[in-house]
Amino acid sequence: MGKAICRSLLSHPEQQPAALTITGRSSSKIEKTLDELKALSATTEFSGITGDIFCRRAFKDMGRKTILSQRETRERYLRDIIDPLNQEILNESYLYRMIQEERPDIVIDSVNTATAIAYQDVFSESRRLLKEVQTAKSAVDDRLLEKIETLIGTQYTPQLVRHIEILWRALNDHQVKMYLKIGTTGTGGMGLNIPFTHSEDKPSRVLIAKSAMAGAHSMLLFLLGRSANQESGHSHWNHDRNLKRMAPIIKEIKPAALIAWESVEFGEIKHRGKTVELVDHKPEDALDYKTSLKSKTTPWQKTGKIFKAPFIDTGENGIFSRFEFETLSEEGLMEMITPEDIANEVLQCLQGGNSGHDIVSALDSSILGPTFRGGYMRERALESLRYLEKKYDVPSIAFENIGPPKLAKLLYEIFIIAKHINLLEPIEMDEKTLSERCLQTITDDSFLRQSSLSVGLAIVLPEDKILRGEQLAIPSQWEYPEKGKVSLQQFNQFADKGWIDLRPTNMKVWIDRLHELQKEIAPSKKENTHEKDETGSNTIRNQRFWQQAVEKGNLGSFISWIFLKEDNGERIKK
Repeated sequence: MGKAICRSLLSHPEQQPAALTITGRSSSKIEKTLDELKALSATTEFSGITGDIFCRRAFKDMGRKTILSQRETRERYLRDIIDPLNQEILNESYLYRMIQEERPDIVIDSVNTATAIAYQDVFSESRRLLKEVQTAKSAVDDRLLEKIETLIGTQYTPQLVRHIEILWRALNDHQVKMYLKIGTTGTGGMGLNIPFTHSEDKPSRVLIAKSAMAGAHSMLLFLLGRSANQESGHSHWNHDRNLKRMAPIIKEIKPAALIAWESVEFGEIKHRGKTVELVDHKPEDALDYKTSLKSKTTPWQKTGKIFKAPFIDTGENGIFSRFEFETLSEEGLMEMITPEDIANEVLQCLQGGNSGHDIVSALDSSILGPTFRGGYMRERALESLRYLEKKYDVPSIAFENIGPPKLAKLLYEIFIIAKHINLLEPIEMDEKTLSERCLQTITDDSFLRQSSLSVGLAIVLPEDKILRGEQLAIPSQWEYPEKGKVSLQQFNQFADKGWIDLRPTNMKVWIDRLHELQKEIAPSKKENTHEKDETGSNTIRNQRFWQQAVEKGNLGSFISWIFLKEDNGERIKK
């Protein structure tokens, strides 16, 4: 998104900035971006800075986990957040010193502050602390002390308040004219019923906390927009108030859809920053479900190969498969906006225009929703993914990067099922036969089996046996049964939440589900009614929509229908 804004700033030769400094966490990305931008202007002076703006200069390249893992740095980090703001904290703040040294006229902030703060996950740290307290042998030992201090260090509100304090002082002390924030809703414009969570919970408390921080951040920016300049030396009393130099103009733009995309590629799949290695677990070595979570052996084998597939890189949100992207960006779910749409709004604000999407000006009416261009370009992205699938003969199904695991589970299940039935035609096959055929597919297709196991999905075989990889997305660390022994009830819960379930019972669910869809799109018995519905704007998912979904293999459309119909996961505002 930041790159798109920079390109937009440089798009008009007569309005190019004299100097442009970009910041980020990765020096390689900064250098690559600078090389691209320099080709767009011969007059602008470019520079790049790297580091974490939420900590002091000495810690800017360490990473939050490293800071909190060492007692000395952890204590200093906590003091920087909790102590009253003083000159020493200001001078050592990386954000403050960066603005002090650069002296910009305008600051454009496209850092996802809510994510940076809220995704430290105070809930998990609190539960770990409680567990340590319950098992501590002494009143306070080093491990317990570390957990207590780490929990304090992951509290959201103190960090956000300190960030705003430092930001406001930096903007005022160094005469910045405008601060423009690219914010977030935390849910891509959706509500608490969002089916995508990056977590095992639904609704995810961490995701809700992120939205809470996004809202708190917007309100704090709203307060900054109503605050007078803090300079004390250049004021004039006019019998009513002090007249001061105008304070920095504060604006916030808040996209409310999936921001995509950066590139469409074929290559190594990464999960949470790590390259995924393919593992395999052959059906003849299947585990009994009762001991599948804590087996004395490791029946899965590493293949020595890296998981490669076509993917779309959406930037900050990570990489998605074609079907994941298709589901996520489908109408009625998160939908999509392009970085260029956002950059155009930024340019409008910087030029003094009234974009109508400034949160500070109108909190309740300023979110930037899905765009025509986003919807138009979505098909191009999907077409590129289809092309790469065909070129490399590798399906792009699911990488388990969106969450919850149920999405990846459903995508793999419908991909397997679609090999044996036409999804829109009456299903003559019974659930037992369908289960047997799906089992044969997972047995014969080693890549299909390996790719699903390697991203944390278990496979449930018809006789309640399990295939699994090294990691499991479900159950979460908090759902693990005592001593690792799984009851039948827990087994069924795990299968429903995030395991590929090939048992006849689940095939019956799919048959009933598809039968319901077929009834939904069947022609109406009333004369001309269906024909009018088919050709008008009344219905999006009409018969032609589903025919095209089958023709193009748009399985994500079927899963989005499930989320909309069964999970009540739709967005009601654009």
